[in-house]
Amino acid sequence: MARYVSLIILSALWFLAACASQAVPTVTVAPLPTATPTAEPTPVSRAAAFDAARAFEHARKLAVDLGSRAAGTEGNASAANYIAREFEADGLQVTRQPFTFESWQDHGTTVRLLAPETKTLQAQALEYSPSGKVESALVLVPGIGSRDDFAKVNARGKIALVKRGTLPFAVKAANAAEVGAKALLIYNDQPQIFTGVLHERVEIPVIGLSGASGAELLQALSAGAVRVQLDSATAMERRTGYNIIGTLPGASAETIVLGGHYDSVSAGPGAGDNASGTATLLELARVMGARPKPQHTLVFIAFDAEELGLLGSRAYVENLSDAQLAATRAMLNFDMLGAGGGPLLLMGDGKVGLLARASAQQLGIDARNGSLPANASSDHESFARRGIDTVFFMRDYNLLHTPDDTIDQIRPEFLDEAGRVAQRVLERLDAAPRSDSSLRLSPSE
Repeated sequence: MARYVSLIILSALWFLAACASQAVPTVTVAPLPTATPTAEPTPVSRAAAFDAARAFEHARKLAVDLGSRAAGTEGNASAANYIAREFEADGLQVTRQPFTFESWQDHGTTVRLLAPETKTLQAQALEYSPSGKVESALVLVPGIGSRDDFAKVNARGKIALVKRGTLPFAVKAANAAEVGAKALLIYNDQPQIFTGVLHERVEIPVIGLSGASGAELLQALSAGAVRVQLDSATAMERRTGYNIIGTLPGASAETIVLGGHYDSVSAGPGAGDNASGTATLLELARVMGARPKPQHTLVFIAFDAEELGLLGSRAYVENLSDAQLAATRAMLNFDMLGAGGGPLLLMGDGKVGLLARASAQQLGIDARNGSLPANASSDHESFARRGIDTVFFMRDYNLLHTPDDTIDQIRPEFLDEAGRVAQRVLERLDAAPRSDSSLRLSPSE
């Protein structure tokens, strides 16, 4: 799931990223509303039932075998090929929808302690940090890296070291550049490395250090002079992303879209965010492909570049004609649903959200509505902006965008709950008259 903030330039890319002073947002959970019961669906064969073990294997393939799947990378391309093959094997009509975007790339960043000893530190350039090669004395900036804090030390011509927290990364960097520092190292307040995004253009390289490496530098500074070398090769590059679309034609031209993004951040394997949602999407495609022809045309979409600002889903929606938009009855979004805790969150204030929560209730699954913080969203938003009724399947999860978002966090029973609810929702929608457009919202609603 992405988090985003507008930038001075490339504003479309400054979405959905953690800020230095912010914790992972807490999702607001609402009580389950009372819904009108509907009839039980016709039983289906075991082959056409959601299989959590199959879904988990998809998640394992994406997060373990392929690993990080940041947009524009080889891992991302391998994931796209895997998804396309799975869609084809399930009998779906597969297309690849290309779109272009500007992408920040780190072609290699290293930070080395040169004196009083030689050692490579655990470091990672903050996203959108400029390139730079600097070798200089290190100076510790006290406090939080405010202007007043930088005024207490002589950082001109040096590499500044400051602790993460309170102030945004870009503010710390601007304060460092203002006093003439050549680069800024920000060490974590936890032992591990971290990822971060600079929300404004900065003039000097800004590199994140693990808390462990920061502690080593603090110890060295307490004993005397410290000299550090950093080499960071970063660039903005034009890349092509690909939405992988699998279509299961129905008896009607009315469409139900099921989506989830397959890209991850570069920091880790993205098991929860969002191999889990992609895995659920793939298993649902198998399930629905094994069943009789549906009334609605089902469109399964693995979106690319969600982490860069919902770019894949925006590209898809922007390319729909007015007739195609009018024919889209609902959109189900699967993102970050296989790990974490709490109830299954089925977010949506429209009729399809209510239908999803009623379906969960009928299945004996604890599910709630909820709301995301203002700086967080996912691919359903691209559809909701065009008046399409959506429901967002997720769980509250605090390891997104970290190296710890690994396959051992994924719980098959969570995949099972999301998959069974989604299958029930599709059954309910398919059972409604094709002329019934009551589940679709107008742009003004």
